Amino acid sequence: MYKLNYYIFIIAFHLMIAPSSFSQSVKVLNKSGVQSLPSGPKYAFVEPFIDKSQLQFVATLQVKAKNRKPVIGTMYFAIREEAKKLGANCFIINYYVWDTLNNVSILVLDSYYASDSILTINAIGHETNAVYIFGKEGMDEKTISFTVKGEKMEIKSGTFLKYALTEKDDFYISKGGFAGESIRIMWGSNMPPAFYTLSGFGVDEMMLFNDRIAFHSGKINQLSNISLGLLLTHLLKQGN
Repeated sequence: MYKLNYYIFIIAFHLMIAPSSFSQSVKVLNKSGVQSLPSGPKYAFVEPFIDKSQLQFVATLQVKAKNRKPVIGTMYFAIREEAKKLGANCFIINYYVWDTLNNVSILVLDSYYASDSILTINAIGHETNAVYIFGKEGMDEKTISFTVKGEKMEIKSGTFLKYALTEKDDFYISKGGFAGESIRIMWGSNMPPAFYTLSGFGVDEMMLFNDRIAFHSGKINQLSNISLGLLLTHLLKQGN
């Protein structure tokens, strides 16, 4: 009940600050002028193997976040909402920087419209049976301790760890010791990539923008938005 009340508070808080924090920050850097594109729920990460000539360019969108830490999830969803209004349903990374000197994060995404068939091919091309684990989003020296298949691990801020599932593998993640949480992840035929955050970043943003979320005790949370997960793997560093 406490956790539920906490998330209700977080949603209400973000709803109050979101318009002032991001609506003025989302900027159209370039626009195609294409009209009458159907608005849809998707805003998919475009895999590198997709030929851009098969996509229809819609707009290049930029968002800035002024704070003491990067908020990639919030910036992604802010751009997504604007892109969907323009009829875009997928994106390619253009630029990202976290300026620690001026406490500003900048994310630029090129937004496109793709046919359903191209989006299906793109989704099929996502890596399968891969597990990504994220620590804290910032770039400080803090680490998070956890256990993978009984082996103690540490993950640095601003990094992620990647694991491959095998058919005979018993893969589980634990965090918090005896009173903590443990989850088991099973191999599956053509199972899409799975993304887990040990610090909770990206979770509140998913709730704010009505994305499905897997609730846990707060120690291990799954990011169900595959496009956000793939974006994070390209903007953060892979750890050892």
